[in-house]
Amino acid sequence: MSRRPADWLARRGPPSPRPAPAAPRLIVPAYFHPAVAPGDWAALARAAGQVKMVVLNPASGPGDRPDPVHQQALEPLRAAGVTVAGYVDTDYGRRPSRAALAEISRFQDWYGTDGVLFDRVSAGPEDLRHYAGLARRARKLGAQTVVFNHGVHPYPGYARHADVLGTFEGPWPVYLEQAMPAWTRSWPAERFYHVVYSVPRPQLGNALLLAARRRAGCVYITDRGGGNPYDRLPASLDRAQPGP
Repeated sequence: MSRRPADWLARRGPPSPRPAPAAPRLIVPAYFHPAVAPGDWAALARAAGQVKMVVLNPASGPGDRPDPVHQQALEPLRAAGVTVAGYVDTDYGRRPSRAALAEISRFQDWYGTDGVLFDRVSAGPEDLRHYAGLARRARKLGAQTVVFNHGVHPYPGYARHADVLGTFEGPWPVYLEQAMPAWTRSWPAERFYHVVYSVPRPQLGNALLLAARRRAGCVYITDRGGGNPYDRLPASLDRAQPGP
C-alpha cells in the first residue's frame, strides 16, 4: 500500500464533528380535563409545532358518552395537524380484543381520533401474535398511527407491528441507570418513546438531551410525580420539552 504525503492530514483538516441528535418530539398524555386545566390545553395548542401526538383519555378510555368540552379543546390541535390518539388499555394481553377495538371506534366516532395508544402492552414474545392482530385490526378501523406502550424494552418483534414503541416509563433516577439494547439501533429514533417523570426542574434540559442521545425520537418529560404524573402539563413546558 502506498503511503500518502506526511502533510496530507494537515491539508485535510480536522474531522467534522458528529451531528447532534435531532430534538425529540412530544407525545403528550393529556390526562387532564379541559374544564379543570384549560390553561394546559391552551399551552398545548401554542406548542403544537413541537407535538407529534396528543393522547386523549377522558375516562380511562373514551367513557360512556362524548364530552363536548374535550371535543372543543381538540379543535386547535387538529387544525395545527397534531395527531390525536385514543387511550386504550390492554391489561397486558388479558383484555379481549373486541373490547379494545370497540373503544377505538368510540374514540373515532366521538372525537375524530386518527391514532391509538395501546397501554399496558406485554413485552414478551408469548403475546406478540395477539398484539400483531390487534394492531392490524386497529388499522382496518382507520387508525393511522399505532403506539404500543410497553414501558420497558420489549421483544424486538413488536417493532414490526407498531409505529411507535413506548420503551421506558418511569422516574428520573431509574432512567439514569437504563441501558439501551443493541436491537433498537436497527430502527429509526422516531420509532421509540420515552416517558420520564419526577425530573428535578434543574435537570429537565439534561433529561431531554439524554433521551436524544438514547435515540428516543418521541418523549414526554415532566417534573410532576406522585400517583399520577400526567394530571397536568409540566410546570414549565418550554424548559421541560424541546424547542421549536
